[in-house]
Amino acid sequence: MPLPRFVFLCGMLLGLALSGFAQDQPAVRTLYLIRHGFYDYDAQADDKVGNALNALGKEQAACVAERLAQLPVTFATVTSSEFTRARETGDIIAARLGQPCRRDARLNEITPPGVGLKPAQIDAGAEEQLTRAWTHFSAPATAGRTHELLVCHGNVIRWFVCRALGVDPQQWTRMEIANCSITMIQVRADGSTRVQQFNEIAHVPVEKQTWSGRGPDWPLPAQKR
Repeated sequence: MPLPRFVFLCGMLLGLALSGFAQDQPAVRTLYLIRHGFYDYDAQADDKVGNALNALGKEQAACVAERLAQLPVTFATVTSSEFTRARETGDIIAARLGQPCRRDARLNEITPPGVGLKPAQIDAGAEEQLTRAWTHFSAPATAGRTHELLVCHGNVIRWFVCRALGVDPQQWTRMEIANCSITMIQVRADGSTRVQQFNEIAHVPVEKQTWSGRGPDWPLPAQKR
């Protein structure tokens, strides 16, 4: 067989094989949940217009944006909560990825019932809001593989992780989470979920890390939240 024809046939067979491989790819939806960057907390501020990222928070957001840009995936969407700190973090990430950042109120920070919390610390309607968010974003994939970025809040992310693991959502208070960390939840076509990673924060230098609660057992920058 002449070499040009042989090369053509090989290329055609390879193309058919790759086409079949793509068609056989299982439907998988991967959620990348990013906690917002650090901010100077003001209890009197309206979260939708105040409590903006400070300089450290913007640095953290740039770090996670660069990390996400280096991943070998294309993100279908970038979505943030309506709160300023999440909007600003989402916009920094989206700009690095060359994409728009949409908003979704279902991702707004809210405090649901949790282990150790007193009734006064729990927000009315929190479980309903988070259940709506989970139902929407954990809907099974219908075709191929998709990667979606959700820029939101520590309470929301930890509650989602509990749901993905199939444990009592009130256990969310037993996890601590860093600003601008990455958590990944995979949703299969049959609706089953898998936590691929929780609170990855290696992309932020240790001296610039801030966490919820007490954080890890090593010195951290002065932080209020």
